[in-house]
Amino acid sequence: MGRSGIMKIIFFGTPEYVIPILDSLHKAFKSTSGESPIVAVVTQSPKPSGRKQQLEYSAVDTWAHKNHVPIFFDAKEIVLKNIKADIGVLASFGAIIPDAVLKYFQYGILVIHPSLLPQFRWSSPVPAAIITNTNPTGVSIIKMDNKFDHGPIVTQFKEEIKEDDTYGTLRDRLFAKSADVLVGMLPAYIKGKINLKMQDDSKATFAGEIGKKDAFIPPELLWSVVGGQWSEKNNEWKIPFIKNYSLVPSAYSLDRFIRAMQPWPIAWTNVHLSSKNKVQITKKLKILKAHLKDLPATGYRLPATELVLDFVQLEGKNPVSWKQFLEGYPEANFSS
Repeated sequence: MGRSGIMKIIFFGTPEYVIPILDSLHKAFKSTSGESPIVAVVTQSPKPSGRKQQLEYSAVDTWAHKNHVPIFFDAKEIVLKNIKADIGVLASFGAIIPDAVLKYFQYGILVIHPSLLPQFRWSSPVPAAIITNTNPTGVSIIKMDNKFDHGPIVTQFKEEIKEDDTYGTLRDRLFAKSADVLVGMLPAYIKGKINLKMQDDSKATFAGEIGKKDAFIPPELLWSVVGGQWSEKNNEWKIPFIKNYSLVPSAYSLDRFIRAMQPWPIAWTNVHLSSKNKVQITKKLKILKAHLKDLPATGYRLPATELVLDFVQLEGKNPVSWKQFLEGYPEANFSS
């Protein structure tokens, strides 16, 4: 602790959805004179963005400027400049922490990871939980060691996945709730009153980084499910970013996949259209929103559930309803 008696924290993070954690730490542990417990932040450096290539600063960078907190873009600077701190807190930082920095803090670095570790280690635990229907999911706060998402568990909490949750809504809720949990357990952790629990590596699962290619839905698969013609005889669908996982395509599983890709990278497929010269061209079609619809039993069909597309966006065009798309492109073909 510093001379003022307040906890001194260095925060490692980047995106907007971790700001509730910074706000909670700042409010809970600031001194009576208003001195912030956040003595520095380490975040991703600004990057050129948009047509004008203007520098875009991270949400954590912006927060630190507003609250007059020193900003670093390289974690090693913390050690080189001897920034005094008791503990590090890391949430969606996006870079490797060097060993010298890991060993720098008296109480280590606490990592906020949005899954019930050892489930879904690595970069994409929230989309993985939605796609695999792993419910409940939750958040683990672990003490970082020199292996990725491997350190001992300080505390965990569970969170139910709602039927309409997207990657974005679930992620934001998990990090917002983790802010209160972190603030509540930090004093006891600093005093050594929490027994850490080692992870069971034999139960570890993994969800790697997602790219735009991972959001692709094979067109024949999507169309067969939307058309209600899917058969269990068809092959399972391998999800590349979830290690050793394949999806059995259905209205339910595709609905989960589409929600797991929102707000980024957004699920997409290929559609074949006819040009003015009646030459077939292939375009990318984003699936912006879909929902499940229950179908009642009829004289020739059991009760069923179908996937209904709501809004789509054709490559180079504005978003439209699914009905508008079909009216505008009646020749659309989703065959492989």
